[in-house]
Amino acid sequence: MIFFDNFFIIFSNYHHNRVSNYLQKLNLKELIDVGAHKGEFLSYVIKINSIKKFYVFEPQSKIFNILKKNFSKNHKIKLVNKGLSKRPSNNILYINKLSSTSTMSKFNKNSNYLKFKKMLTGSKKNYIDKYSIKTSSINKFFKNIKLKNCLLKIDVEGFEYNVLQGSESKMDEIKYILIENQFGNQYKNKNFNEIKNYLYKKKFKVLKKFIFPTLHYQDVIFKKFK
Repeated sequence: MIFFDNFFIIFSNYHHNRVSNYLQKLNLKELIDVGAHKGEFLSYVIKINSIKKFYVFEPQSKIFNILKKNFSKNHKIKLVNKGLSKRPSNNILYINKLSSTSTMSKFNKNSNYLKFKKMLTGSKKNYIDKYSIKTSSINKFFKNIKLKNCLLKIDVEGFEYNVLQGSESKMDEIKYILIENQFGNQYKNKNFNEIKNYLYKKKFKVLKKFIFPTLHYQDVIFKKFK
C-alpha cells in the first residue's frame, strides 16, 4: 500500500504541474476548488499570480484539518468544510481507504475497475466508513458573491453532475470548468457524455484534455463561449 501511495503521488504531482502550467495562460482571477482533498491541486494553482481568490471545499473532517494546517495562513484562500450538491441537503459520504476517492456517489458494483481498486487497496468493501453530512450548493454559497473570470474545478468521484446542477444561477459568471472524468464506470451517477451534453447546452465546449499517466482518468477543461 505504501509503495502504491508513493507511486501515485509521483504521477499526481506530474499531472497537476501540467494542468496548472496550462491554466497560467488563461488569466484567471478566481478559482473554486470542489473536492480539494489535502490540497494536491491547490498547491500548484496557488502559484498562478493572476488568481486573487480561492474558494476551497472539502467535506471530510480529518482531511479538512490537514488542508487547514497547510493553507489557513494564505489570505487568498477561503477554506470551507462542506460538500456541494444540487441543493443544500443531507448526503451520505462514503469514506474510502484511499481518502482521495471518498464519495457521495452510489457505487456500480459491476465495475471491473472498482474491483481492481479494491484489490490494490486490500479492501473487501467499497468503503471503510460512512456518515451523513450537510451539503451546500454553489448557488447558495455564492448568492451574494460576484465571480470574475472564474474557474470551477470539480473532483468529487462521480458526483460532478450534482455539483453542476447546483451551479446554474452562477453559470454566466463561470468562464472555465475543469472536471475529472473517471474511466471504468465506478459510479451509478450521470456518465461523462451526459455531463458534456449538459455543459454544451450551457454554452461550454471542451478546451483541453489531460490524461493521467496511469490512464484511469482525465481532467477536461471546458470554456464558456457566448
